[in-house]
Amino acid sequence: MNYQKIYDNLIDRGRNRDHVDGYSETHHIVPKSMGGHKTDPKNLVELTAREHFIAHFLLAKIHGGNQWHAISRMRGNDGFYINSKLYEVARKKISEAVSERFKGVPKSAETKAKMSSSATGKLKSPKSVEKTRQALIGRPATPQQLACLALGRTRPEGYVSPLKGKKRETPWMVGRTPSNKGKKASDETRAKLSAIRKDRKQTPEQIAKRVAARKATLESQGRTH
Repeated sequence: MNYQKIYDNLIDRGRNRDHVDGYSETHHIVPKSMGGHKTDPKNLVELTAREHFIAHFLLAKIHGGNQWHAISRMRGNDGFYINSKLYEVARKKISEAVSERFKGVPKSAETKAKMSSSATGKLKSPKSVEKTRQALIGRPATPQQLACLALGRTRPEGYVSPLKGKKRETPWMVGRTPSNKGKKASDETRAKLSAIRKDRKQTPEQIAKRVAARKATLESQGRTH
């Protein structure tokens, strides 16, 4: 049996999907004990608990030696053997229990800083964004959130945003030059954009804003039409 091919197919499946539904675990493609990088995204893949168990079993079959220790650490507390299905169920139940235990418990500033640091630069899949949006629907805003909203709507006179005049870049664009910078759109691209905008109706506010901008331009040029 070609265990390496099975392992490669398992890793490719984990890499090519948007996200894992429910509980997942991070797997080091090249084990740390074999020189694999601990934090390099290229060496990490999200797997289900069952896939994670199978992945380590395949690594043990391929390389032997200390790779069997990873399998031994997936045994129960009493040392009895636990298969991939039982391991997945156990890990899910543990995750649910921990989540319920800390539900509603305020996080320390240190914990929040660690969570923010680990999430910086990571992109959420569309499914993950939609899941978060659905979870927030109907949830009342906290006093802190309301205070932030009120502050944003009642800025003092003369307030200048610290971002004004600064180029805003998303985390994955920092240090990179857009591939279309300085390039003119082709006739085909312009035609597509025109077709998209053709049937798009403007709101009354957009129309009023466009009319006001046109009037201001004419007045500055001493024209009336």
